[in-house]
Amino acid sequence: MREVSLWLDEPYEPRPSLDEELACAVCVVGAGIGGLATAWHLLERGVRDIVLVEADVVAGGASGRNGGFFIAGAAPMYDRARELFGRDRARAIYAATLEAQRSMLAIADEIGARDAFRLGGMLRVDEPAAVRAHLDALHEDGFEGSLVTDLPGALHGLGLLTPHDGSVHPARWLRALARALEARGVRIFEGTRVQAPVGGSGVRSDAGRVRAGAVVVAADAALGALVPGVEHVRSRRLHMLATEPAPPALDCPVYVRDGHEYAQQLPDGRVTLGGFSDLDGAASWTDRDETNAAVQSRLDEYLRDDLLVRAPVSHRWVGLVGYADEPLPTVGAARDRLYALGGYNGTGHVQGFVAARIVSELIVNGASRDAWLYRSVG
Repeated sequence: MREVSLWLDEPYEPRPSLDEELACAVCVVGAGIGGLATAWHLLERGVRDIVLVEADVVAGGASGRNGGFFIAGAAPMYDRARELFGRDRARAIYAATLEAQRSMLAIADEIGARDAFRLGGMLRVDEPAAVRAHLDALHEDGFEGSLVTDLPGALHGLGLLTPHDGSVHPARWLRALARALEARGVRIFEGTRVQAPVGGSGVRSDAGRVRAGAVVVAADAALGALVPGVEHVRSRRLHMLATEPAPPALDCPVYVRDGHEYAQQLPDGRVTLGGFSDLDGAASWTDRDETNAAVQSRLDEYLRDDLLVRAPVSHRWVGLVGYADEPLPTVGAARDRLYALGGYNGTGHVQGFVAARIVSELIVNGASRDAWLYRSVG
């Protein structure tokens, strides 16, 4: 059994760390979906001189330690999102993430990474009343979804299938995106931890410095520690495991209890499972990626008793993600020439792409028509 993310357990040659002084138009901190997508959007808007620095490796943080889900919308179920954010805002967020899904798949086609994605829907399982309320809200606003009564394993309740959703091998997709960015001139440095707090004129590490016309911090769990005014984004650990190949058990990715548990089965038969952050309780609020044995034991039970999967566990890991009391990402200008995006509450892969577009528009145009969708910085 390996204590490493299944997504990251593949051969990889790290890039050099920053050990000199550089100058650029924009410096991006973080090589997960938010940072890489920001660089992509900036290139598409004519910004050519971009340096990207990453404390670990590409996809080494939350983007490579998550459940590998590719889903539209904000973190809460859609009816709850309308209550929390207002109907117009919730509908606009959902529409923006649907468009982001299409854009991400088009980019993946362009860079030869389309096989990292699998589409076939996602199943949300919950109490029948909660599922019906979610579905009714989706249909009222013109979005797709259908009820499913034949649930996998020994799961109870009612299912809601959203056909546009699916899954992604996050490390393969993002590392292909990083290579495509480098082919277009972006300079990427790994193993480069920047000093806090970050300012808008550049960043420093122990061995190097980048002077920049603008700085973007796309660090999710570390956002509150790096950017003044974003202390409401806190680092939280989420537990996951993966199994050896098992007989067919899951036709598509599954969310249970509004995402408290989440699982999928890969083409090779492996099952990945995460959840029970509520069992972790106050201990989940940490910036250390140590596992809680009680949570992992509960995942073992759920794998066996609810999903009816008997295959041995091969991997266990923790991902550190950014959470806030208001389950909306934080996106925007922190101060002159300093921008931030993160705090996705565990649903960052598609929302991070939207947030990156917003920040790129703010940098290039001084405004974004979608800036109102997410929480402003500070």
